[in-house]
Amino acid sequence: MRKQKIFSAAAVLAVSTVLTGCMGNTVQKVNDANETVTEEAKASDVSTEETAEAGTAVSDVVQSQETEGTYVDITLWDDSTTSPSNEMFQELADSFGEEHGIHVERVVMSMDDLRTTVKAAITSGEGPNIFTYETGSGYVGAMGRAGLAYDLTATAEQNGWHDLFKENALSSCVFDGKLYGVANQMEAVGVYYNKEIFEKYNLQEPATYEEFEAAMATLKEGGELPIMLDDLDQWPGYHYESIWVNAFAGYNQVDKALALTGKFNEDDFALGLDKMYDIVENGWTIESPNAMGHEDAKKMFLSGQVAMYPTGTWEVASFGSEEGLGENCGFFFLPAPEGKETTGVFGLGQALVINGKADPDQIFTAVKFLEYMFNDENVNKWFAIGCIPATNNTDIDSCEVTDLFRDAAQTITTSEKMGSNLDVLVPSKVNEVTANYMQELLAGKKTGMECMEEKQAVLEEEVAAGNYEAIIK
Repeated sequence: MRKQKIFSAAAVLAVSTVLTGCMGNTVQKVNDANETVTEEAKASDVSTEETAEAGTAVSDVVQSQETEGTYVDITLWDDSTTSPSNEMFQELADSFGEEHGIHVERVVMSMDDLRTTVKAAITSGEGPNIFTYETGSGYVGAMGRAGLAYDLTATAEQNGWHDLFKENALSSCVFDGKLYGVANQMEAVGVYYNKEIFEKYNLQEPATYEEFEAAMATLKEGGELPIMLDDLDQWPGYHYESIWVNAFAGYNQVDKALALTGKFNEDDFALGLDKMYDIVENGWTIESPNAMGHEDAKKMFLSGQVAMYPTGTWEVASFGSEEGLGENCGFFFLPAPEGKETTGVFGLGQALVINGKADPDQIFTAVKFLEYMFNDENVNKWFAIGCIPATNNTDIDSCEVTDLFRDAAQTITTSEKMGSNLDVLVPSKVNEVTANYMQELLAGKKTGMECMEEKQAVLEEEVAAGNYEAIIK
């Protein structure tokens, strides 16, 4: 989960209302049928069984008409606020519109603002026809259960999506047996390193966590800053948690916790976080991680002031470019302690979701636009902007990418054992407490077990409230 705050939520909603006002006549076709769902969604941010059933009834009516339709103007809300993804989304919107004689209107905002505004906008009949959103039960799942995300189950079967998309791109968006979105890209989180600094101290990529700690000690002794941990923006803390708990608990234990057959408040999970704090206590990172922002941390790494930086593959294109470290940049997954198996930490980027309350022609057009973004002609454009599309029709060998990016893409697309990036899978309330306790951990105010106790307690509350269902891989 990456966050960039660009506009205020109120401003975004105001702008989006103006931009989508021209759609009032078309969305009215299903507004009356959706009135019950609308009132339920307005009354509560948490969907109920009755809301889900009402939303399904409307969806079934639209579903029967979705395979055929008329191309009409649609609106896309996405969080591609920066280059080059912003340009790619605009290019795809423009070319699709030109091909079909329509207009795809884009409203661009941060994911924070999109999450804040999209539910109310769809409920009022003025929302986007297709939008990016976070995967997970508390995100896409909640939208689907509230009748705000269109049920794509039949579409996937009819249109061959199980051949086009990676299975986890679809399964990650299935809740209560229904498909409510498609994850658009694959990601991994691990540790980038400066090869030149490693070579200076005769260091290799560590095979065990013990070797990793030894490398940090060597770098510190040589006067280097071994590793960057920054959490002013808080979202990096999500990834640190995923990296360290997967290394120490292992992907099987993580999977059990997500499947509700195990728990996070177990010793191995806590040990992983305690080991991460050891990095702060031993002076292997900056003195105050909570005071350092991500952009400043990146600048320090790319300028050679720090040897290692744990973050995600969304940075691989920039880190491996000529403007970054180029061929001097390497990447490895945080190794497990001796005697345990190392697996990478993988996740899926935001999903593409279709408005469950739009009219049939808008849904038809939105579906076709989603497919257009990943057809054989366009799919490699995702590689060109440093993303790894979650499809089966890519050909990275035909793309001009850095060696670092090529290696990362091949690792992600071929790995069989995958640790989970937790923040995109758990409800937002779990992430809220995670953001806070990770800062407290880095400040030495909480132990790993105290953090895991909090995570487990809030997860169980969300399960009881119906906001999370077991994730079975």
